[in-house]
Amino acid sequence: MAGPRDIRAVRTLRISVTDRCNFRCVYCMPEDKLDWVPRETLLSFEEIVEVARAALAHGIRSFKLTGGEPLVRHDLPRLVAMLRALPDVDELSMTTNGALLGEFAPALKAAGLDRITVSMDTLDGDKFHDITRGGDLTAVWRGVRAAQVAGFGHPKINCVAMRGINDEEFAEFAALTLTKDLTVRFIEYMPLGRTALGGEYEERFISESEIRGRIEARFGRLVATMKDTGHGPAIVWRLPGAVGRIGFISAMSKPFCETCNRLRLTAEGQLRSCLFDGGEVELRPIIRDMAGETRPTMLHRAFVDCVAFKPEVHSYFGNRQMSQIGG
Repeated sequence: MAGPRDIRAVRTLRISVTDRCNFRCVYCMPEDKLDWVPRETLLSFEEIVEVARAALAHGIRSFKLTGGEPLVRHDLPRLVAMLRALPDVDELSMTTNGALLGEFAPALKAAGLDRITVSMDTLDGDKFHDITRGGDLTAVWRGVRAAQVAGFGHPKINCVAMRGINDEEFAEFAALTLTKDLTVRFIEYMPLGRTALGGEYEERFISESEIRGRIEARFGRLVATMKDTGHGPAIVWRLPGAVGRIGFISAMSKPFCETCNRLRLTAEGQLRSCLFDGGEVELRPIIRDMAGETRPTMLHRAFVDCVAFKPEVHSYFGNRQMSQIGG
């Protein structure tokens, strides 16, 4: 059995700034009412920066902002600027549904954000409206273009693969990379929250090997390139002669727990060791209730404990909605 994970092996902290979202994607939120986290329990920007400073002390150099939808958090570019001002930050990135990027891309770039990842699970406008329960695909593409104009090079498109929903589109997504400088990443469907119930996961799951097979049936064998940039878990390939790239994130068929290099901070202040399980540490009481001279020591202990919780292999089902964890 492997020994405890070394804190120095963790390089990325995913920071959820809100559990709220302007979409209600079928795999992320229930259709009926979801109780949002009360605003007063959300970590403030100053509290998030305090956690980030503690993370930097442990060798973490990369921060990714997530949600919910991070851009529904008021004044998000200010948080980006605060994080960018910290010493030794190598990379600041964000995962977004893209609907508000057209408005915020220039301010995010000016504040110091380095990279953008946009979630997009179909290229069909009507189907997109159904998957997101109301989203506008044209607005998302406007956001992607606005990000490129603002200076975000090589954006990533995340597509959650779902049998019976978008499995006929994998080759179309791959075709985007022939002429566009972007990376399309296919993410295996994960059993989190409601998707773990009622057999939905078993109905929707489609493995990397099948996704890849459908792409190669049209375009021929993919060409290996390199591991994903940005400390990510994806293994990246190209179509022959393509400008962009194709990635696969295969947490279910090919768990990468042994090399997982990230922790997650929820919007209300839990430091989580794993998307699925593995334990979490409450940071909000440390930040809000302990004296200033005590907090650095306790935050240090929280990071050490959380890394020790990381499982050798994650469990099969997660216990919380994706929007509550931060993806």
